[in-house]
Amino acid sequence: MSDDIISKNGEVVGQWNGENIDDLKKTLLSIKQELRKKGDKVEHTGVPHSDQFPDDLKDFTAYILWGVDKNGNVLVGSGANRTETVENIRKFYANEEAKASIDRHNLEE
Repeated sequence: MSDDIISKNGEVVGQWNGENIDDLKKTLLSIKQELRKKGDKVEHTGVPHSDQFPDDLKDFTAYILWGVDKNGNVLVGSGANRTETVENIRKFYANEEAKASIDRHNLEE
């Protein structure tokens, strides 16, 4: 599998080996500044190692998940500037699912 970070225009703009989420955060920060000058950008779909996402987070849509490192840390948010753990995201997601279930139940009454 490639370590290439791909811009929206299809250009290889950086590398991330999937080991440490802080490395991805730093790399994306510097890439974004360069790409902005060219009118290009990186989206979360251009980040390598998406295979490291747990299955239950692959369809997560509450906010953007950029990448998961080998220790279960996740780079999140539209600015790719926050780090959360897989476990914290699962807690949030489970809570959202539970709220939706309660809402459906209340509507049925």
